[in-house]
Amino acid sequence: MPEVTLKVLRASKNLSQAELGERLGVSQTTITSWETGKTTPNSKNIYELANLYGVEPTVIFNAVFKQKT
Repeated sequence: MPEVTLKVLRASKNLSQAELGERLGVSQTTITSWETGKTTPNSKNIYELANLYGVEPTVIFNAVFKQKT
C-alpha cells in the first residue's frame, strides 16, 4: 500500500493542483508547497482537505507531518 500523501489524496480525486487550489481559495503554488513539505496547511485547510477527500482530519494531519497511523 503506498504511503498516504497529500499528492496521493489529490490524485485519487483526479484533481490538478490548480483545481484543488481553486476549491480551497489558495494558489497552485500553495498546493505545491504543501505537497513538497515546504509549508503546511493551516487547521482550516486541513479540515477542508479532509472534507473534500472524505477522510478524517487525522489522515491529512498524518500526511502533512509524515506520521504513520
